Amino acid sequence: MTKKYWLYALPALCWTQAVFADYKDDIGYTALVDQLGGNTPTGAGVHVAQVEASSVAYADPSYPVYAPDTDNPQFSGKTFLFPGPASTSASGHATSVGARFYGNSAMAYGIDTITSYETNNWIGSLVANTVSAPVNASRIANHSWVGNGNTPSDSGKILRLADREVQRNEYIQVVGMANGLSVNPLLGSAYNVIAVGRTDGGQDRGADAVDSVYTAGRTRPDLVAPQSTTSAATPLVAAASALLVETGHAGGSSLSHGSSTVSGVGTIYNAERAETVKAALMAGADRVTDNSSTNANITDYRSGGHATQNGLDDRFGAGQLNVLHSYQIIAAGEQGSAEDDHTGGGRIDLSGFDYDGAFGGGQGSNKTATYKFDAATDLNLAASLVWNIGISNDSNLTATLHDLDLELFDVTTQSTTAFSNSDIDNSENLWVALAMGHSYELLVKSGQTANFNWDYALAWHMTPIPAAPVPLPGAFYLFASALAGFGAFTRRKG
Repeated sequence: MTKKYWLYALPALCWTQAVFADYKDDIGYTALVDQLGGNTPTGAGVHVAQVEASSVAYADPSYPVYAPDTDNPQFSGKTFLFPGPASTSASGHATSVGARFYGNSAMAYGIDTITSYETNNWIGSLVANTVSAPVNASRIANHSWVGNGNTPSDSGKILRLADREVQRNEYIQVVGMANGLSVNPLLGSAYNVIAVGRTDGGQDRGADAVDSVYTAGRTRPDLVAPQSTTSAATPLVAAASALLVETGHAGGSSLSHGSSTVSGVGTIYNAERAETVKAALMAGADRVTDNSSTNANITDYRSGGHATQNGLDDRFGAGQLNVLHSYQIIAAGEQGSAEDDHTGGGRIDLSGFDYDGAFGGGQGSNKTATYKFDAATDLNLAASLVWNIGISNDSNLTATLHDLDLELFDVTTQSTTAFSNSDIDNSENLWVALAMGHSYELLVKSGQTANFNWDYALAWHMTPIPAAPVPLPGAFYLFASALAGFGAFTRRKG
């Protein structure tokens, strides 16, 4: 008999409408619109999924409540697909999350096709999906829920299924960490997802121990957003991901050196790959903030005791979402290493990315990748190297995690300026000041003796010191909701 994963959530919603200073100012979206005007990406053409835990399924799974209110004006003109059991009524939690993700006043208001899943049904679709094609041709899924399998073995299988979808189908999974420090967030412990926290740092930190593959202590979250709950923060990052996917796809070969084809979706350019989008979000994030939409700010990034082995902060990950910076990374285009792009000699600009589809010394691939640049003035460099854990496309779900390192080498002084070399994470990150007049090399290296052949994405963003402030225009009207934490989840046989 097929197993079903019955989950429950206990959201407490407040539908009081209010006017806030706009979060869009704080995450760089207003500045992006100021720069691009009518050319600002909207998420148009990006199919997405919204996965929600039913608020009543734990009591009676025959009457799930998980779907957004499709009659809400925020969703006018949008098409919703419901591949599973119908939601017996609208979910206030799903409506609030959807408004921030793809609503008509959201950043990604151009998204017009949304697949709505109850969490158990979504997990079931992954179990059945052993071919290389994402369900309903989706590119991005938002998960504003947390939970557990009934056993560690069940949890490990769910994590492997989620990671496989990202690795094999470029199906970006944006997941919220648990509010507070005591609830296992399940998907937040996956490797290939984009794990989201809050700018106040008040979420679960670090991946939880599940099994010998999904070990404890890996850095979480990957980045944060200025909202009071992770349920609200997560769709902001999902919306930003849609803007980057649209930009990368529309740019085609002018932004990317290569592409691949995903069944049911079509051409995926290097600029819109899951690894590239994650790396661009992390490298573009603000390590120091001056927010107007919340009192929470990042003021002591990587201060004593909070620096992680992979170059992040254990409270804030790579920092707060900055849509402008991440867009600039993608829009700057792919710039190859000296080993792969002999015409460019490995010279890179202030912003950009590279996707290397064959790295590690195996099958003739390079084991070091060199990216060269000069600092014409004092600069801050943020760089993120991201690669996926591999999951076999069969019932065994065999996991393979390679070890990569990221180094900044000062050619002028012939010394290493910074080095990120975690042996348990699948991202390495640098945040370092550069000296005017110095020449540098950004180096991707294999961290293991044995050769392998794997892919990675590297993104970087350099800004003058001190960085120019982002303008903060007037307030914006949006839904206000107090999204509570989520309860534990259980799994039982159906």
